Amino acid sequence: MRSIGRRWTAGIVLTLTAALVLGGCGGAGGSTADGGKAANQAGQGGEPIKVGVILPLTGSEAMFGEMEKNSMLMAFDELKEKGKTTIGGRPIQLIFEDDQSKQDSAKAAAEKLINQDRVSVLTGGYASANTNVIASTAQANRIPFLIVTGSADDITRQGWEYVFRGTAAPASHYTGAMWDFLDQVARPKTAAVIYENTDFGTSSAKGFREKAKERGIEIVFDQSYEKGALDFKPLLSNMKKQNPDIVFAVSYVMDAALIVKQMREVDFNPKLFIGGGAGYTMPEFKENAGSAANFVASTSLWVPNVAWEGARAYFDAYKEKYGKEPDYHGAQAYASMMVLIDALNRAGSGDPEAIKQALKETKLDTIMGPIAFEDWDGYTNQNKPTTYLVQWLGDSLEVVWPKEAASADYVYPAPAWNAR
Repeated sequence: MRSIGRRWTAGIVLTLTAALVLGGCGGAGGSTADGGKAANQAGQGGEPIKVGVILPLTGSEAMFGEMEKNSMLMAFDELKEKGKTTIGGRPIQLIFEDDQSKQDSAKAAAEKLINQDRVSVLTGGYASANTNVIASTAQANRIPFLIVTGSADDITRQGWEYVFRGTAAPASHYTGAMWDFLDQVARPKTAAVIYENTDFGTSSAKGFREKAKERGIEIVFDQSYEKGALDFKPLLSNMKKQNPDIVFAVSYVMDAALIVKQMREVDFNPKLFIGGGAGYTMPEFKENAGSAANFVASTSLWVPNVAWEGARAYFDAYKEKYGKEPDYHGAQAYASMMVLIDALNRAGSGDPEAIKQALKETKLDTIMGPIAFEDWDGYTNQNKPTTYLVQWLGDSLEVVWPKEAASADYVYPAPAWNAR
């Protein structure tokens, strides 16, 4: 496969003795890693440089938080072996906090890490609503925050100089490869939009509407739904009556699986069903949707067979260690830890202002592609990630667009349910 995008040379890092400290307490009701032996090791060196990590380790989004925490620790362990997790005799300490998949808990976690733990920098952030409150808290306290996943457009459109988003595209920009495919191959005349009424869902749907209008695609059905709904059949039956060429859906895992299974029950046959990332690329989507997942397409920011160096090695190592396959959320977390440790090494200290400046100057190749924090189109400190269109074919999630990155041929239009 051909490499897509541009390459940069990573910044020089200091090679020093490494010491991993996984600290934490449950100040926000969070679940933190066990300090144990590592905590004792911290006392043998200088005062640690503390990094606060906020993820959903319990609650409805815990499967994402678990994958991202695992991936961060994998990256940290690799960097530790290379001598990059100690700076001037001071070990880097990761303090994990659980946002419990709740907005108020995310804010409480950020405040605890900043005011009690005295962290030098924050990272994490899965759901956009939670990421937004973490970002505002970090900005107010002049603490750098490196976002892992939260993708609502407005997070990096508020001029916040302490907030950085590298591995996550703005939600309205997740769909670059999808639109290229629709323009060149599908050329739909009508579309339906269904999305959960969260910051991410609303932002993604808004972006889809704008792009569809530019192309003269008529949106014949447009409706949000409450996350965690159990019966989508009335909504899907109404959508079916409009007979859209394509469906664009933004949902997390369990909703996504239920939607496609109930599409089969109501015999709704659009030419293509496209997920807006999130739940539609997760292995758990396939596990829960079963054969109904076949031919479902989705936008994605990463797949293991991309040409970026280390992508396949990360995927294989994660699967071997945890017995599960990671998707782009795990890759985001792994790459974000690489970016953060690189910036800390270049900053040379735990000073938040020095870390902010180092992040701003980042030019680093990662398994998510090259990362740089730029100001463009109203965004501040926002990278421009590469996007892909993937499709479930049999038991595999394959890249079908762009052509130069494709691991399999696309199937369009998708076969009707009674022809499968």
